[in-house]
Amino acid sequence: MIKKIDILGVQLDNYTVREAIMQVETYLTNDVLNTIECVSMHMLMDAAEDPTIKAVISSLNLAVIGEKEILQAAGIGTMQRIKETEENDFFYEFFKRVERNKKSVFILGESQNKIDRIKEQLMREYPKLILVGEYATENCVGNLEAVINDMNATTPCVIVSVLPTPLQEHFFWEHKDKMNANIWYGLGESGMECRKHGLRATFRSILHLGRLKSSMNKYQKTDVKNEA
Repeated sequence: MIKKIDILGVQLDNYTVREAIMQVETYLTNDVLNTIECVSMHMLMDAAEDPTIKAVISSLNLAVIGEKEILQAAGIGTMQRIKETEENDFFYEFFKRVERNKKSVFILGESQNKIDRIKEQLMREYPKLILVGEYATENCVGNLEAVINDMNATTPCVIVSVLPTPLQEHFFWEHKDKMNANIWYGLGESGMECRKHGLRATFRSILHLGRLKSSMNKYQKTDVKNEA
């Protein structure tokens, strides 16, 4: 199975969940900031226009494919990878490991409502998870240094971000060198919508897949022209 795929000039990891979680086990115990993000079709299309988003995705230790349609667009989706991506298995296995290893978590979000939603989900699924802090950027007056100060004061092992793109990537890129944690896990807003079902979710996926394929075709044509 191909372990790396290129979409619109961005490298994504195509590990099985088991392979990815083996890397997470290492991240939980080393002494550097390890970076993980759940990459959506929307992020990939934004990355084509925003160099910061592209730089962040390209620099990740683990760029997790967040939607099965990305695999389908790349033409490499095995049944196993499509199923575990559709079911968001990495998300569940990740927090299972964090809970089992008794690692602390700080949640970063745009609003208190979004933070409360992810907290409710996490505590329902992982009642022994150690949540040491949270911050809603809507409450921050002025620059975001206060966020970093509050975050570092709790000395978390894992920073979980549910900030929307591009705010998430721009925040990370600007402040990554100041974060004292083992793991940055960027879920984004789409990462909160685990196991998406229903007509609205299906329609949105079809719409984004069509846009992604169109962007890929344009990118490939431009690439061919540049080579010529």
